Amino acid sequence: MSTLRVLIIDDSRDDADILRRELTRHGYELESERVDTETDLESALRHREWDIVLSDWNMPELDATDALDIFKRHDLDIPFIIVSGSIGEEFVVRAMKSGAHDFFSKNRLTLLAPAVDRELREAGVRRERAQLQEQLLISDRMASVGILAAGVAHEINNPLAVAVGNLDLALQHLEILARAHGEISELHNIVTEVREAHEAVERIRNVASDLRLFARSDNETRAAVDIQAVIESSLRMAQNEIRHRAKLRTEFAPVPPVAGNESKIGQVFLNLIVNAAQSITEGSIEDNEISVSTALAPDGGVVVTVRDTGSGMSAEVKKKLFSPFFTTKPVGVGTGLGLSICQRIINEIGGTITVESEVGRGTEFKVQLQPATESSERVSAPTIVVESSSRRGAILVIDDEPSIGVLIQKVLNGHDVMRTTIAEEALEWIAQGMRYDIIFCDLMMPGITGMEFHSRLVQVDPDQASNVIFLTGGAFTSQARQFLEDMDNLCIDKPFDNLDLWTLVNNRLPG
Repeated sequence: MSTLRVLIIDDSRDDADILRRELTRHGYELESERVDTETDLESALRHREWDIVLSDWNMPELDATDALDIFKRHDLDIPFIIVSGSIGEEFVVRAMKSGAHDFFSKNRLTLLAPAVDRELREAGVRRERAQLQEQLLISDRMASVGILAAGVAHEINNPLAVAVGNLDLALQHLEILARAHGEISELHNIVTEVREAHEAVERIRNVASDLRLFARSDNETRAAVDIQAVIESSLRMAQNEIRHRAKLRTEFAPVPPVAGNESKIGQVFLNLIVNAAQSITEGSIEDNEISVSTALAPDGGVVVTVRDTGSGMSAEVKKKLFSPFFTTKPVGVGTGLGLSICQRIINEIGGTITVESEVGRGTEFKVQLQPATESSERVSAPTIVVESSSRRGAILVIDDEPSIGVLIQKVLNGHDVMRTTIAEEALEWIAQGMRYDIIFCDLMMPGITGMEFHSRLVQVDPDQASNVIFLTGGAFTSQARQFLEDMDNLCIDKPFDNLDLWTLVNNRLPG
């Protein structure tokens, strides 16, 4: 026998009892409540969930259309059947336009149970459709965020690589001059200014690196994730939201890596941290705090706590918090999918997410994650150690950003560096017999991409295909990511470190 939670809106206790008996006779075990005022209806909706509503049409304090308006206000999709002693045709039309699912007379109660059966089935179908729509929206949103983040990272990292690299070179030259010329205050001032500029672009470099983390949203690979590193990236991404609202406190206990997808876990904590910040009014920094902590769970897992001193939530809001499309933000500000997505991501990797909140006293989210197993540990690429060589190498740089080629030419001073912005031109040189010890090639370029260049190089001169080292400011397509996973060739992220690049080249050159 199935349990049916029935909310009866009727001013007659006797009529309500008749409805209960009819449903019990049909085989339902009932949990029911009768209301006949707006206040009682609001209370009933606030304190429990209902499977179906049976409502009289006209009552002294509350009629069916008023009740339907309340359901719309609460955004509730519950089968609503009007059971009335008498109802004219014009009222039937009005009721259906207001959102009623069915209606019939109280003197035809044999129709009640079949109508309830049908409406419950149709409500189930609507829920399945809503869940499918939610999944599609989640997929679209995460894919869009990933593509946007990767595209922005790519556009930032090209000029950033040039800025970082040239500032490195400028600092080296200025420090040599400063040592050679002694105490020249102007020169030392310039060194200080360039060093400060270098520190500033290093901060930008960190932000761009964090952005790249969120660009891999469609990558389903699970591995061992350093949860502290992910949280720190999320905090940097959310810093602009936090800085005007609250003090930030972090407390990271030693915890093991967790099993999951780095990008998706990052999205969860970025969402929770931004929500925490937005629950606090701007301008009250000294009076408010956002704290993020990690701790070891009794079962060996990891617990991450995000706590704020913001506005908090009522019990009614908290009950709907993880429901798709539910949001307390103004229209146009939130989709209501953020916490629904967070819950789905955490559940998919075997974790849990819970919330405690009280109006005026802030909110606390706890996320518990499973520790990484041996099978999910990261597999590091093998380190190839080659004795350094001092011989001049033949280097080719292919990048649609001309300044990248110029920078690498400066960094690798002492080697023979050719550069081009057109992959087709590089293929012609190789077809004519040119050989290169190392070929640096940008992965994403207009026209011929790095992937297409490599494919054509395999046909033109397969021996040189293994000499390709890819450069990327953010591989922002699934095809590019899959390509890198399938290739044995090295890939270097922009912006790169000058010394690392120099060391790499010298270690790769044959003796």
